[in-house]
Amino acid sequence: MTPSDQLTELKPPPALDVHRHALFLDLDGTLVEFAPHPEQVVASEELRLLLSELAHAMNGAIALITGRTIASADAILDGALVHVAGIHGYERRSDSETSRPSNDMTPIAGALEDVRRLVSNGALDVDIEDKGAALALHYRRTPQFADAVRRAAAGLAQRHGLSLLEGKMVIELKLGERTKAHAIRDFMATSPFAGRTPVAVGDDITDEDAFREVRQAGGVGVLVGDRSDTAADSRLADTKAVMRWLEAAVHV
Repeated sequence: MTPSDQLTELKPPPALDVHRHALFLDLDGTLVEFAPHPEQVVASEELRLLLSELAHAMNGAIALITGRTIASADAILDGALVHVAGIHGYERRSDSETSRPSNDMTPIAGALEDVRRLVSNGALDVDIEDKGAALALHYRRTPQFADAVRRAAAGLAQRHGLSLLEGKMVIELKLGERTKAHAIRDFMATSPFAGRTPVAVGDDITDEDAFREVRQAGGVGVLVGDRSDTAADSRLADTKAVMRWLEAAVHV
């Protein structure tokens, strides 16, 4: 099967049913456009209002599942969503309670020291994002160095006992093995998500775990963009298409 054949098979997602579905949304590249640096990403007031309206219409059964920290996601969306999983499921907020595994942060601190040394010596050209429980090495400015970043990250992961997670123009070193699938599973086991059909929307390789999880639960995975190798069932072209799809659910 060629990439174009795969894209043809991915049809638009079904209409979002605010009474039947549980919605899990990625942030960067799905709800908001990428920026040269993560701190430059912004969300419109229109998006924040729409998410608040959806949360009300869905009785709270909507969650953000992001690679960002919860604090970073809140800063962008101004706390529009109560339910948020950050750092790919490492931390999770349900209502007013936030849970995080009590891991030793020493491996991340050691890796951060090594990365800074590599950058300082000119051996690596990346933008470093310290998430506390994870370290993101962004090479969006220098995509020609992707292989060098992968090799360096693999060496750091092995040296410090960390997991590797690759996304769009970024490689993350993180504590533990939790993924977005774990976050969705945790949310689906509790109210107000339990008993609903899960729908996961995302654009990155890191969202594939979420797509596989919702498929196993009888739900729908929605890919944003034009990747051909995916476990998603449906596709939306870009962030604007995502907005139109979400708006249709609250304006029926």
